[in-house]
Amino acid sequence: MLFTAGFMAMATLLSKVLGLARDSMLTAYFGSGMVSDAFSTASTLPTVLFDVVIGGVISASFIPVFNDIMSKRGKEEALRFVNKFVTLILCVSAAIAALGIIFSPQLVTLQTSYTGAKHTLTAQLTAIMFPMIIFTGLAFSFVGLLQSFGEYNIPAIISLVSNLAIILYYALFGERFGIYGLAVTMVIAWSLQFLIQIPWIKKFGVKFRFDFRFKDRDIGQMLRLAGPMLVATWVQPLYNLVNQRFASNIESAVTSIQQSSRLYTIVVGVFSFVVTNLIFPKLAQTVAGDDMEGAKRLTVTSIRMIVLIIAPLMVGFIILSQPVATVIYNWGRMEPETVSAIGVLLKFYSVGMLGLGLNEILSKAFFSLHDSKTPMRNSIISMIVNVALAYVLYNVMSTNGLALAAACGSIVNAALNWLCMTRRYKGMIKKSDIFDMLKMLAAAAIMGAAVYALYAFASDAAAGIIANVIIRNIAVCAVCAFAGAAVYAAAVYILGINEVRMIIKKPKE
Repeated sequence: MLFTAGFMAMATLLSKVLGLARDSMLTAYFGSGMVSDAFSTASTLPTVLFDVVIGGVISASFIPVFNDIMSKRGKEEALRFVNKFVTLILCVSAAIAALGIIFSPQLVTLQTSYTGAKHTLTAQLTAIMFPMIIFTGLAFSFVGLLQSFGEYNIPAIISLVSNLAIILYYALFGERFGIYGLAVTMVIAWSLQFLIQIPWIKKFGVKFRFDFRFKDRDIGQMLRLAGPMLVATWVQPLYNLVNQRFASNIESAVTSIQQSSRLYTIVVGVFSFVVTNLIFPKLAQTVAGDDMEGAKRLTVTSIRMIVLIIAPLMVGFIILSQPVATVIYNWGRMEPETVSAIGVLLKFYSVGMLGLGLNEILSKAFFSLHDSKTPMRNSIISMIVNVALAYVLYNVMSTNGLALAAACGSIVNAALNWLCMTRRYKGMIKKSDIFDMLKMLAAAAIMGAAVYALYAFASDAAAGIIANVIIRNIAVCAVCAFAGAAVYAAAVYILGINEVRMIIKKPKE
């Protein structure tokens, strides 16, 4: 598991780096005005609609049901369920794509306040990109299947392939085919996520055949889980929709919101999504085998690791948000004012980083236990909190208030899931676990104080030595990152965090 997690982390990190390069190329090639706003909105609408309608259900409901069938009735019966499930997902995603293409102007009107040429361009790009939903549905289905069979490496690289395809478009054809060519490339890139999994699907004996017999007890069980799961996975997509709606009133604000939000979720995703994608299938298998103690241990271990990793990242990004934004986005046609806005937004988004990571673990733990109603209720409450805060804070802090509202929503959601988990499974999270996590937070605070002091010194020193803004900020980020990592490592070791001491402890002779 450690080796697999290491490979997944490296592959995910490389994929996210390419994703950042892809996002920064949008503004570098097309600026941060009408075209980039239109593309950012158009690319978000299909993916958010997919997430809201079926996205979260695919992995969250498929994996527990598939593993339950595999454990109790065998592989042949489980593969029959695969055919029915994939057929259902294909039908639903194709219907969404068709409706999205037909009603793309209305969807843009619903989501934004764009008018005239900006509205027309956004609707055209949205219609071009809606078929992404079909390939995304197939890709997500096969990811859940491969992970259930213990294959994690191929699912870890599919985003890397699609991001690389988009970057190649910029390099080879960006000037020639423009924004419309980029929209077509997005569809091709998402189809690659599905196509590269086919050889490994066949390796595990899957022979897909259309099966429209949806009145089946296994499909019924999946659908019963799916409804509440669907609502529980709406949090992040709806946060994005709310923020985009508010930001559409300000020129270039949608681009700034999208870029900062993606950077924020990318940082969390490299670690929390790796942990959840690795642990969730194993949790489902453990629950299917009636090993509840094993499921509890896996959940607690995942929570501890998320706090250990995400806490220092959260503190670091709050402090270094401006130089990070400058390094990633301050080139090409991007205006310095937009880069600065992205940096401030990233600071406020980062407040919710730990909440987002914990919620990813806790919600998947509930799903593996076939309890989808608890995270659904908590998600609804957190969404209400987010919308209310967005309305209030937007009038006080403009778009920065939207980022802070989203962060607060993530924190509320994680806190509610934590409270429900500890009440349902008393004694699962022991006092020693809570004490260790508090020590991790203390170590992150110590690191933050050191990085904050060093950042001011390093910025002044670099300004007198390095003229190029991007190189100067790379140097500052590197110095602060290495120093912060050293301080955090020393702090967690001195404070006696078990995970760290287990890693560096020498085996007995």
